[in-house]
Amino acid sequence: MIVLDKKLMGPIVCATDCSNNAAAALKMANALSEKLDSRLLVLHVFDLNVALLTPLSMTYAKMEKEAFEENRKKLADFCKKHLGQIKDSTKLQLMVRENAIVTDAIVDVVKEFDASLVVMGSKGSNAFRDLIMGSNTKKMIQKSLSPFLMVPPTTDKFLIERITYASDFEETDIHAIDWLINTLADPYQAFVKIIHVSTLDWEKGEQQMHYFQKQLKNKVKYEKLEFELIHSDNVFLDLERCAQRGEMDVLIMLERHNKNTLFPFAHKDFVKQMMSKIQLPLLSLNKNLFH
Repeated sequence: MIVLDKKLMGPIVCATDCSNNAAAALKMANALSEKLDSRLLVLHVFDLNVALLTPLSMTYAKMEKEAFEENRKKLADFCKKHLGQIKDSTKLQLMVRENAIVTDAIVDVVKEFDASLVVMGSKGSNAFRDLIMGSNTKKMIQKSLSPFLMVPPTTDKFLIERITYASDFEETDIHAIDWLINTLADPYQAFVKIIHVSTLDWEKGEQQMHYFQKQLKNKVKYEKLEFELIHSDNVFLDLERCAQRGEMDVLIMLERHNKNTLFPFAHKDFVKQMMSKIQLPLLSLNKNLFH
């Protein structure tokens, strides 16, 4: 398990299918890499798909070599088209991996390079369409060893000025907020809003928020921090409305696995559902990252 430091010093992995829908994710990953002074690994995974050939055959070896060369060129052309001239080539590394299971290849690279963040487009083509919008999304969120940032293809702003964190007022939220402030908010001097949609009555909801604020202030010192408490019986709908108000550049959610919680954030589909509804970058944090 990766231990999250207060500063994002490890590499950033941008996994891409080199489609037009993935261009915004590449630009966001590059902007984060420059701002956080982190190395950027741009990863493209392809499937050789030669079921009738054996790995020991000369034909297989030739096809494998040609496939790697073709996909390396594809990736290089994609980066050149969308990033242009790289200011510091030592900070950017292009990687091509062959694997029929895209998620496995991404996790392998994260482990190999001890990556601190994974960035991907929220829509792609072929395997990546299944990865992001299909059942494999949940697998990637759950198995990701690093924070997982999903970027819609319509994203055109890559400067993070306003961050919204969806909280359940749990102890783990305090550690996650501490990480996000030191890692993302502070370098950008971004405003951070902690939002909580409460299904409790007004009095109990206010008491819960004030207690959490007190606990958080004992751990986190940051001036550009505010809270918003919304009372509603439909957590998903009201969080979606907040995201669509245009008052945030990125939404951060903690993927939770406590089945006893009353909040929908425990549902393994929740992040995927939000990603299908909103048109802004969504950063998913696995709760196990803060244990």
